[in-house]
Amino acid sequence: MKLEGKVVLVTGGGTGISKAIAKSLLEEGCKVIIVGRRKEKLDEAASELGGNINTMVCDVTEEEQVGNIFSQISSKYGRLDILVNNAGMAAKAKAHELKYNTWKKVINVNLNGAFLCSREAMKLMIGQNAGRILNIGSISGQMSRPENAPYTASKFGLEGLTRALALDGRDHGIAVSILHPGNVGTDIWKGREEIAEKEGLVPLEDIGKLAITMLSMSPNVNILGSVILPITQPYLGRG
Repeated sequence: MKLEGKVVLVTGGGTGISKAIAKSLLEEGCKVIIVGRRKEKLDEAASELGGNINTMVCDVTEEEQVGNIFSQISSKYGRLDILVNNAGMAAKAKAHELKYNTWKKVINVNLNGAFLCSREAMKLMIGQNAGRILNIGSISGQMSRPENAPYTASKFGLEGLTRALALDGRDHGIAVSILHPGNVGTDIWKGREEIAEKEGLVPLEDIGKLAITMLSMSPNVNILGSVILPITQPYLGRG
């Protein structure tokens, strides 16, 4: 168990992909902290997952709150081995009908939040000369769907941020990577079952398995990026 005892922070509130990854990390013997804005959701996830888990309330778009969370982690654990950036949101609208506030909100959560958390994580990891950051992207960051401008832009931006962080972390033993899921079996498909049935869904446990694979590489090895999607889902030429 290469990850046993590792201190891991997972953003995204302990639901969906975040909870699946947290579950896999707990099974590997990690000390897991899940972060989100809603305490009740965090408490529900912690109760369901059990194990060596802690919860912290934080809005990842608020610089001061993010700084406080990482200060608490440093004080309690003395280190941070892994950060998983999964906090995110989407908004469906045609670009010419999209409200600017909606655009800013999506970019702020998906991209700015990942930057703020990564910046603070790297400050801790540089002192350790070791660490991993896993960003959860999307195949929308490679091939867009219609009426998806802010989400697409944020995930393309997250790809660029991943590469920039990987370069900045290289001399400090920090590996930064991105996992691009296609359709995943979360609650997001309620009311859209027809699309889910047609295109297929990746089981949440498979997302957790792939995350563990990427995070458990030898210290000098990094899987920079990976794509996981149902074999029935359109990818090239999709829309």
